[in-house]
Amino acid sequence: MPINIVFVDRDGTIGGDGHFTPIAEFVPYAGSVEGIHALRAAGLQVFALTNQTRIAAGELDEAELRRSFLELGCSDAFICPHAENANCDCRKPKTGLVTQAHLKYHFSNQEAVIIGDSYQADMQCANRAGILGIHVATGRGAAGRADVSGTWVECADLAAAADWILRHNRREKEGD
Repeated sequence: MPINIVFVDRDGTIGGDGHFTPIAEFVPYAGSVEGIHALRAAGLQVFALTNQTRIAAGELDEAELRRSFLELGCSDAFICPHAENANCDCRKPKTGLVTQAHLKYHFSNQEAVIIGDSYQADMQCANRAGILGIHVATGRGAAGRADVSGTWVECADLAAAADWILRHNRREKEGD
């Protein structure tokens, strides 16, 4: 099945070091924005999928963060604004943000992927949601790999993940 929905983590995946970086200081990795644009140009939806505890702490404006994702080329953003200890349903690795996306965009999990740098948050969220995970080596790198189980694709960075998705979709189209 072709991939039509791409969820992408922010910190450590699009840019940064895997931990929160203020919007004004956030610098995307080389190729990240181009990868998002290539996916969008191919007709895919690209949704930011991020935990941002700084919103609950009053240190980050959610609307400003949402605008920054759109400026990077994302179609939409699904953001957990809660503190870590809030026990919400949307903080990755829980799947509440994916559920929110389902309610808004009506897609199947088989046509989606989650790209992220965290095994414990992003890849576990993908596993729990029944969505293919693509782990990128940027940000947190291999940290936490030994603590989780599951299957996912490994890529160097967001640009390589975008290339993998586009190649996958070409193979799917050729197989029709």
